[in-house]
Amino acid sequence: MTTRARPAAAPRARAVGVVTALLLAPVCAELLQAYLGDLGGPGGIAFLVLFLAPLYGGAVLLVREVSVRTQRGWTGRLLLAGAFGVAMPTVVDLSVFTRTRDDLDGWGDIVGAASFGGIGWSAVVVWVVGHALMSVAAPLVVAESLAGDPRPWLGRTGLGVVVVGFVLVAVALNRDHVAQHAPAVDALRYAVSAAVVVALVVLALGPLGRPLPARERPGPSVRTCLAAGFVALAAFDLTPMSWGGLGLHLVLLVVAGGGVARWARSTGWTPRHLAALACGALVARTLVGFLAPLPQDTTWAEKISQNVGYLVLVLVLAALTLRRRTPLPDATGRGDT
Repeated sequence: MTTRARPAAAPRARAVGVVTALLLAPVCAELLQAYLGDLGGPGGIAFLVLFLAPLYGGAVLLVREVSVRTQRGWTGRLLLAGAFGVAMPTVVDLSVFTRTRDDLDGWGDIVGAASFGGIGWSAVVVWVVGHALMSVAAPLVVAESLAGDPRPWLGRTGLGVVVVGFVLVAVALNRDHVAQHAPAVDALRYAVSAAVVVALVVLALGPLGRPLPARERPGPSVRTCLAAGFVALAAFDLTPMSWGGLGLHLVLLVVAGGGVARWARSTGWTPRHLAALACGALVARTLVGFLAPLPQDTTWAEKISQNVGYLVLVLVLAALTLRRRTPLPDATGRGDT
C-alpha cells in the first residue's frame, strides 16, 4: 500500500475540526439518549464532556487521521469505527461483561437480552453499532463538514497528545468500572475482544478499506438521505432488545448498509448526501432520547430540559453542516482535493 504526503489543513480548519470532534463526540455517545442520572446541571454536563473528550473525540480524530493519511474510503473509516465500537463495551467500560449495575434501572434486562454463552448478544450489537455510528462516524461527518478542509488536522505532536489522552481516559474508565461493578471479565475475554478489534483494523487498512469505485447512475436527493438516516436510526433505537429484536437489528443493518453502499457508488453522490445521512441519524437519536425512562435522581423537568437543549444543539449543527458545500472525502473518495 502506497501513500502520498499531504500538507496539513489551514489553521482555522484544523481548529474547527479538532474542537468539534472533541466536544461533539462525547455528546453523541453519552448524552443524546438522556439515560444518565443526575449530572449536576450544566456544570456537571460540561465536566463529563471534557472528561470524555480525549476518549470519544480522540477516537474520531484517530480514525480520521489514519483514514486521510492512508487514503481510506468510508468503508475503511467504518471498519475503524467498528473497532472502537467493539473495544468500548468489551475492553474499556466492560459493559458486555457487567451483569448488575445499581446506578442504571433495568440494566439486568438489557445485558441479559438474547443471552448465549453468558453474553447478551442483543446488547453487543446495539452497543457496538451505536458506538461505531454515533460515537465516531456521525461526529466525524459533522466535524469535517464544518472544518471544510480534507487535509490532515494533526501533526506528530498532536497525534501523540491524542493517543496519550485516549489511553489515559480509557484506562481510567476501565479501572473505575472494575472497582465499582465487578464485571465478569478474564484474560480470555480480553484477548478475544482485542483480537476482534485488531482484525477490524487490519481489514480497514487492507483492500476492503479503499474508496469504492463510482458507477454511472443517479444518486439520491439530499432530502432522501436526511429522511433515510432518520428512519434507519429511529428504527434501530426503537427495536426492543430480545432475540426477535436482535434479528431485526441485523436485518436493518444489512438493508441500510446495502442501500447506502449502493448510493455511495453513484456518480451523483456528494459529501452533502453523507452529511444528510448523519444529521438525520443525530436528530432521530435525540428525539428517541425524549422517550427514555426517567433516570435515577432526576426530575422530569431536568430530563426534558436536557432533551430540549440537545435537540436545539443538533438542529443548529445540522443546519450548519448541510449548508457546507466544500469538497470533502466521501464514501468513494471523490471530492478529495
